[in-house]
Amino acid sequence: MTTTSEKIVSTHPLEMMKNPCIQFMFAYQEQDLDRMMSFCDTNGEVWFKPLGEDGRGKIGELGRGIWSALIDCFPDLTNTVDSAMIDEDNRVRADVVISGTQAKDFADVPTKGLRFGSDHIFIFRLNEDHKIAQLHIEWDHADFKRQLGS
Repeated sequence: MTTTSEKIVSTHPLEMMKNPCIQFMFAYQEQDLDRMMSFCDTNGEVWFKPLGEDGRGKIGELGRGIWSALIDCFPDLTNTVDSAMIDEDNRVRADVVISGTQAKDFADVPTKGLRFGSDHIFIFRLNEDHKIAQLHIEWDHADFKRQLGS
């Protein structure tokens, strides 16, 4: 039996650029952190832009840590990829809605058991091995906190 995350969307060269990004998002949907990391160059750069310079680091360290905390604090965390497009610089832009109900304190946001739903933009750049080597993520952090009662 093939799971959703094992399906390859396309074998066209440009479309194949999207495949690791979509597979990463499927693994995130299934809260499988190890599989998420399997699509990444762990020494690559991640930047959670709303967090400023504190949100910039290595995918295998900062990225893994934040995603692990999100999965732990929001046990029903889910995402929906609305679109994924390749731009003129061979980056993949994915428009994603992420949502979940907070069950534990997350960073500076104490839990009140509230649910959030937030539009995110993921900008992926792959290396020559088709691993995610650069990932920039944007969202409205003030709105995220507001939805969680902070």
